Amino acid sequence: MGIHGRFALPIRAGLKAALLGLLVLPCLSGCQLLGFAASALPAPTIPAKYTDLRGQSVAVMVWVWPGGKIEWPQMQLDLANSIQQRLEQAAKTKVHELEGTTFPRSAAAIATLQDDHPDWAYQTIDDVAPKLGVSRVIYIEVENFQTRADASVDLFRGSISGRMKVMRVDHGKATIALSEDDLHNLFPPKGPDEGALNKTDYDMYRGTLKAFATSIGNLFLPHQEDARSHIFHCGRSQEPGAGSQE
Repeated sequence: MGIHGRFALPIRAGLKAALLGLLVLPCLSGCQLLGFAASALPAPTIPAKYTDLRGQSVAVMVWVWPGGKIEWPQMQLDLANSIQQRLEQAAKTKVHELEGTTFPRSAAAIATLQDDHPDWAYQTIDDVAPKLGVSRVIYIEVENFQTRADASVDLFRGSISGRMKVMRVDHGKATIALSEDDLHNLFPPKGPDEGALNKTDYDMYRGTLKAFATSIGNLFLPHQEDARSHIFHCGRSQEPGAGSQE
């Protein structure tokens, strides 16, 4: 088959799509044109907020408030694992921000150290970080976690909140390199505030931790903004949920 035979159908399909677009565009208002154009553009890439993990040895440590650890004994390890695995994968694929970054201890090894040293729970991370044998410590405190909605215990809505610090360790002394004091996620992110039926606590647990781990990982990696996070209306750009009917 000649070149014209192989490419005739794709060319015709492309021409039809282009002609259809030209027919539709005059029917759209200025605001609709803006929304149409925005939807066709790729999602913007957001740069990493902290870029000094490159070439460093790193440990990930998670602390869960006592009541939460009793109810969800695996949360500390599950969250640390989720965060560390994403960063390790980025380092393995030589993402610039984590090129040369190493993780000498697994999340499980750090969790074991925490269990073996219960007194660490009463010390500041400034005191604990130098004991981990790395140059950077990503420390997360989980302050609240739930799988049920506030409105009713029969309805499901995951939520988690906490804070994070990156500790720089140099010559046995730790200092704060980055501090984020208001981290929170909902799951599902666009679910009804009053919660939903036909879910399980395990679904909410897994989804909420994954969302939280992703938010924390995004602080260290370039990532694409969710294209659905803005809905265009005439005269304004509005977040979903603020009067939208999505």
